[in-house]
Amino acid sequence: MSTVWVVAVVLSWVVVALLVAVVLSLLRQTAELRLRLDGLDGGELFEAPEWDAAEGDPVPTATVPLLPGSAPVDGGALLELGGPQDRGVLLVFHSPGCAGCVGIEEALEGLQREGPPVRLVSVLALRPDGAADHLRRRPLQDVPSLSVDVLPRELRRPTTPSMLGISPDGVVAAIGRPDGPGSIRELALLTANARDAG
Repeated sequence: MSTVWVVAVVLSWVVVALLVAVVLSLLRQTAELRLRLDGLDGGELFEAPEWDAAEGDPVPTATVPLLPGSAPVDGGALLELGGPQDRGVLLVFHSPGCAGCVGIEEALEGLQREGPPVRLVSVLALRPDGAADHLRRRPLQDVPSLSVDVLPRELRRPTTPSMLGISPDGVVAAIGRPDGPGSIRELALLTANARDAG
């Protein structure tokens, strides 16, 4: 009987040791997966603000820097917002981890090739470092890109994907949600023609 008892105790300790090893392995894999997911979306996502722009609101005058490696705006690395401009601006907010944002980058590139009536600007809802990392992995052809963190707080959208059009007169002309090239094109036209409607 004592031999059976010793074998049972030894086997129970072996089972406990195996279970501990499995739990530690799962914890390590979970940590690695979290790091990989953070790498895919560029890090911490932008937190939604309590304020929100509305159509007709004047846009604060600001000069915001584009991301390193971004396509330039009129040959420079800065985007002028607010006040009278020669063309309107359509800010398209998206992020790599957003299911509704799939295809937005391709749509922006396609519309840019068509010669839109406004400046198309990609706004990544990531901190500047994460946005720059994403842009290095997935550069946008001829589409200026910036981090949401550099925008005046009144222009930051609380959700992605979304769009905000600024008329040539420096007023919020239109707000919408992109669901393909057609919706982006439509809001771009609305933004460009806002001066005529006013």
